[in-house]
Amino acid sequence: LLIVFYNKFESIFYLKPFSDKNVYGWLYRVYPEPWQVVWENVKPGKDGSPEVEYVVVATLDKKPSYSDTIGMLMKASQSNK
Repeated sequence: LLIVFYNKFESIFYLKPFSDKNVYGWLYRVYPEPWQVVWENVKPGKDGSPEVEYVVVATLDKKPSYSDTIGMLMKASQSNK
């Protein structure tokens, strides 16, 4: 009974980092805004140190699965090459 009650709660803040198949990013949400898949685009900076650009690659009404999130990050990574 307690588990059923607990499962009805919705997170007001969610941030989960992803690093798989050589892509990096995270799944982000602040209630009541939609879910966002954010890709970390790492490229060399002017002085040789890495620069990170954060790119929102998807905005969704429902939370995506792990494999869907990785797929979106991989597509963003491949389209940037």
